[in-house]
Amino acid sequence: MSIKSILLHLANDDRHAQRLEVAQALARRHGAHLDILYIATPVSMPAAITGRGASYAFLAEATAIAHEKAEEIRERLMPLCADISHSWSVAEGDHVELLAKRAAYADLAVVSQSHPETVEDRISLHLTDRLPLVAPCPTLVIPWKARVPSVATHVLVGWKNTRETATALRGALPVLVAAERVTVLTIEDPEAPSEDGKDLIRYLGHHGVRAELRRNLADDVSSEDAGEIMLEVGREIGADALVMGCYGHSRLRELVLGGATRHVLGHMDMPVFMAH
Repeated sequence: MSIKSILLHLANDDRHAQRLEVAQALARRHGAHLDILYIATPVSMPAAITGRGASYAFLAEATAIAHEKAEEIRERLMPLCADISHSWSVAEGDHVELLAKRAAYADLAVVSQSHPETVEDRISLHLTDRLPLVAPCPTLVIPWKARVPSVATHVLVGWKNTRETATALRGALPVLVAAERVTVLTIEDPEAPSEDGKDLIRYLGHHGVRAELRRNLADDVSSEDAGEIMLEVGREIGADALVMGCYGHSRLRELVLGGATRHVLGHMDMPVFMAH
């Protein structure tokens, strides 16, 4: 199991350069091909645009501008990829659908967190909400605000024995093998402690990963609290990446009631490997 193909989402946004920097670092570390997909279709419609004709005119103009911007970005960024295997393509359409289709040929997809302070961005794009649900490979979400000086040198695994978390863990195994340090975090009821953490430490050991176990004992922890605990522990130990399952409950339930996935996506300050 290895990472040999990385799918990178690019668009005309403020964080495309940071995503490229992270994806390049991972490609170099794992000897992977970087598949860069620039999507020219605008992800949102200004509130002042009304009517089918006006909307069509706006989209046509915005898409044309986006193609021009794509060429500017390509000329500026591609020289930075000279030392790695890479490809560049431009597409139009729904961002999530296009990425999910291309992700069939990737071991990892790299996207940015939706801007946590912009409601329009969260509603319009939903990349981080939707892509892990439909992509056949894990998704690496890069935080919007935080600078990412390094990725996956110290990885925190938020472990719960569920299908979603196990899927994320298996997808991130090459990253864990290459990491300098791995910490496994379990959140347990003190009245009913679990052996799940020790079992995972043993499993990782079979893959050559020497991981440390950190048990957090807490009564009646909600999903949202679990998300905050993972982020707090990550900050405390200096982790530069988090591995977690995505939407153990239904996405609709978490959208309405909250949950660990929604909390992490809204408050993350480190890259997060997610899978469903």
